[in-house]
Amino acid sequence: MYTIYDDDAVTAAVATMPRELLDHYAELRAALEVSPRTVGRPLRALNPDGLRSADTAGGRILLVFGVIERDRRVDLLQLTIF
Repeated sequence: MYTIYDDDAVTAAVATMPRELLDHYAELRAALEVSPRTVGRPLRALNPDGLRSADTAGGRILLVFGVIERDRRVDLLQLTIF
């Protein structure tokens, strides 16, 4: 299992997230806890081991995150809600 760390801005965005999107976000977080490298895609194609992005809820949620394998850590850096 990986440990998830939220940036303060991500925590604030979740607090304002519409109720109908909360389950989608929870499923995304659960997937990140198990196997974050299989979630989403590299943020920059030329740097596949760098930051990643994932969307869910039909593109209404976009999450940017980083994975630190040696610490089994996932840092949630930016959450955009459309």
